[in-house]
Amino acid sequence: MELKQLTEHVYYIPNFTNIGAIRNGKKLILIDSGLDSDTAKKILKTINDKNFHIEAIINTHSHADHCGGNAYLKEKVKLKIYAPELEYVMIENPLLESIFLFSGAMPIESLKNKFLMAPPSKVDYVIKSNENKLIFDDVEIKIVKLPGHSPNHIGIAIDNILFCGDAIFSPKVLRKHKIPFYIDIEVQKQTLNYLKNSSYNLYIPSHGEPIKDINSITDKTLKLIDSIEETIIEFTKEAKTTEHIIKKICNSFKIEIKNYQQYFLTKTIIMAYLGSLNNNQRLNVQIKDNQLFWKRI
Repeated sequence: MELKQLTEHVYYIPNFTNIGAIRNGKKLILIDSGLDSDTAKKILKTINDKNFHIEAIINTHSHADHCGGNAYLKEKVKLKIYAPELEYVMIENPLLESIFLFSGAMPIESLKNKFLMAPPSKVDYVIKSNENKLIFDDVEIKIVKLPGHSPNHIGIAIDNILFCGDAIFSPKVLRKHKIPFYIDIEVQKQTLNYLKNSSYNLYIPSHGEPIKDINSITDKTLKLIDSIEETIIEFTKEAKTTEHIIKKICNSFKIEIKNYQQYFLTKTIIMAYLGSLNNNQRLNVQIKDNQLFWKRI
């Protein structure tokens, strides 16, 4: 791992999940902590080798690849963990992530893994929805609301650089996963339009290289969202079950579901689209023969 300096105060560690680092003298405030204790151990060594020490972690949201290193780092270092409202509940109670994916029921064992369930960690400071900054000594950090990928997802801005978490995905990630994970489509559109109209010098997504031209990615993502919506609308000229729609989207976007985790993640994404289209009066929902059907209006 390498601690790369971007400005006087801003660093980041490129990784499967990029780790932001904001300098406060000889102390660093981390943005997210990676997937697990192995990742956290490497992060800690990288930081110690540069004679810094960690004073805090700010989690952008509650997904395991962003908070999985919290517990290890908090055990090894005297630090505080900051996380947004609602997201902190998942960080402290990671089983809820898997329950959430499994329709609110106790999940099958295949959904109890480190990619969905980070080790639990106590959040010391809950970032309220009306808070727009955090201050560490003389360092002021801006909190940017970027929901859609998760309920209260946030970004962190300083020195005109935005750490945007999973609010945006690089072209490489989009090509790999085909349809991004969102739980609220309308809110995600608002987030993408906010990013499109923003003017930060640099954007650091959690997955992929830093981005200067955010517009090309926001436009591409918004176009993808429109394409998924229109595929659903076209397909539901006649009433279709949820399972039929999942299969249609997978076939249309060349997705092959290979395991239970991928299935439930994909189902959650599709349900987000179905809910959004219904809420926007474009899709009717009905129960027939003990099944849930969707039909375009």
